[in-house]
Amino acid sequence: MNKIVSIVLLYLLFCGIISSQCDYSTAKYAIGVDKGLLYGVLPDFQGKQDSLFLDVYYPVGSPENYKPMVIWAFGGGFFQGAREDFASVCKDLAARGMVSVTIDYRIGFDGPSGLNPPFAYDKAEILRAAYRGVTDMKGAIRFMKAKYQVYGIDLERIWSGGASAGSIVALNAAFLDKESEKPVEVGATKPINNKQRPDLGPIDGTLNLNGYDSKVQGVFNFFGAVLDTNEIDASDKIAVMSYHQTNDPIVPCGINTPYYQVAFIASNYPVVFGTCAITDRLQHIGLDPKYFESWIYPGSQHAAHDETAVINFMLLNAKPLLCKNLSAVSEDESALAHAYLNPNPADHSIRIENSSDQFQYIIYDLSGNSIIKDQIAANHTIDVSSFQPGMYMIKILNKGSSRIFKWIKS
Repeated sequence: MNKIVSIVLLYLLFCGIISSQCDYSTAKYAIGVDKGLLYGVLPDFQGKQDSLFLDVYYPVGSPENYKPMVIWAFGGGFFQGAREDFASVCKDLAARGMVSVTIDYRIGFDGPSGLNPPFAYDKAEILRAAYRGVTDMKGAIRFMKAKYQVYGIDLERIWSGGASAGSIVALNAAFLDKESEKPVEVGATKPINNKQRPDLGPIDGTLNLNGYDSKVQGVFNFFGAVLDTNEIDASDKIAVMSYHQTNDPIVPCGINTPYYQVAFIASNYPVVFGTCAITDRLQHIGLDPKYFESWIYPGSQHAAHDETAVINFMLLNAKPLLCKNLSAVSEDESALAHAYLNPNPADHSIRIENSSDQFQYIIYDLSGNSIIKDQIAANHTIDVSSFQPGMYMIKILNKGSSRIFKWIKS
């Protein structure tokens, strides 16, 4: 009986450590950022090559070796917007302890003669624009998964997110996972305006086919939509935390065309299924309620009435999933928790101070390539004089525990 009591007490201690670690409710860390990482080059709607970049924001000083990551797509109706639109959200989440990424994706589509977007030539132009964004996000997710050691990303706690068109991208990147669900219009279709419209390729896209998949644990949906709620089935077990206003005039909360209040624009848009319809679908298929929560706000804006409140709402409801895979900090990890890198920036050498007596280290470049792997005693120097100037990562390991530091070669 005493043994059973001891096991229960250890379990409760373990759970307490997990709970104390998993808190993304407030800003508590300094922020690091790597901007302008090229993750792909693909033809845009006019057939011109488009270079796609992303920015990574990460917490400095987080006790988690591997942290959740959210990857965001900006809004703008598939014809405007920029990845910098999500910079403030990314900074906020990084300060809370999460890796947060904002991406480029291909935008643009043809309008009818003499008119520019948001007017569209036909429904196919909108579906093709959305599909390009979806496959771009899938490529960005795989790109970041390959860098999980560089940024300390937990591969089982990756979320996509976005606002408006960006949320359409994020939702469909999560749920459009069968070739049978690929819209006919994104295959080869009739030319328009003297422009060919070739097949846009497989639903997984062609970017960064590096052995990692593009699956996510969940989606943060700000007034987005899916192309068809039949994409969503119970076996997906993908969480959806949503916000939408009831009478949003741009992306409907229910089932309608975008811009449904302006018939001249809406007539050339496909029907989409907004947050209200998505919520109904999740309830209908009997998905465990812990996987979804929707804040349907009584309003008529295509916006969040209080962005901070909405983000807090989403993170609070996502917490049981975000915290599910954390492990307790062992005594060995506690020893490494006080280690630090000195000097930084460095010219000739670096050393890990205040660490365990002996540890293994691996130095990576920002592409995730291992440069040096060796073992060294505490407080001994590592010669980096031959390194090119730039940013690097060093991972230290001791008895199953590890820490990652970013450093600069001057």
